[in-house]
Amino acid sequence: MIKSVAVIGVGAMGAPMAMNIHKAGFALTVCDRSEAARAPFAALGVNCVERATDCAGCDAVIILVATPEQARSVVLGEGGLRSGLNGRKPILVVMGTIAPETMRELAQELEPDGVRVVDAPISGGALKARDGTLAIIMGGRAEDCEELRPLMQSMGSSIFHCGPLGAGQATKIVNNLVGITTLMIAAEAYRIAGENGIALPDAIPVFEASTGRNFFTVRSNDAGEAYDAWTATRADFDSLQAILRKDIDLALSIGEAAGHLPMTSALRAVLDGVGDETFQTWRAVATAPRQS
Repeated sequence: MIKSVAVIGVGAMGAPMAMNIHKAGFALTVCDRSEAARAPFAALGVNCVERATDCAGCDAVIILVATPEQARSVVLGEGGLRSGLNGRKPILVVMGTIAPETMRELAQELEPDGVRVVDAPISGGALKARDGTLAIIMGGRAEDCEELRPLMQSMGSSIFHCGPLGAGQATKIVNNLVGITTLMIAAEAYRIAGENGIALPDAIPVFEASTGRNFFTVRSNDAGEAYDAWTATRADFDSLQAILRKDIDLALSIGEAAGHLPMTSALRAVLDGVGDETFQTWRAVATAPRQS
């Protein structure tokens, strides 16, 4: 049974997920270089460390960093997880979005150490991370994924095993392509609605019952809350745009065998030009009247 869990990276997504792990009764260790990120956990008496190597004694180690380079660094780099193993064999769970091939490379590197590796990228954003209702998309050996299920259930309400190692990442990347397309165009669509005197709480049920249905239309306030969270500061907005560009690059990378992908390539070009106009559009949706 998994009793102790380390979370490496407690940023916008990692922090609420780690909080839910703590609430579920697991012995939690959080690892982050930022003292500010660690502070809420330290206040709760949670074990806080700065180096990934200090997480190696936990039963499961979750990695929630933004890029493949960061993932490799916290696992294999100086002061990384592998340097602290000393015969210990945690399950490594990569919950950030990286290429399937990177997952397989990590597993190959760690095979001599006996460390099992699972990919479990997440979907749902910061609001669902807070509520513990994320979708968790797993790839790896079925028995490893089943062992992790109680831990995953502390963070998500929809848990999927998609196949062997890397299958979770591939599924998430394809999902992201659809989701990013939606969130970029939905903001402009909803601003058009507002400029024409249409209140989103009135229009959302129409979209939900019609061809405009998307992940913002389940509840009337979801769009406003999401765009508000993404534009809390301009730095938050710019950080998200960098992640979206990375995710589209991953889709183009794993889609090379499909031939030319003109719409996906066009979306990537659009993301290069995102700036003040899009930020203001997102803020307009964020500040539009909501249903009480």
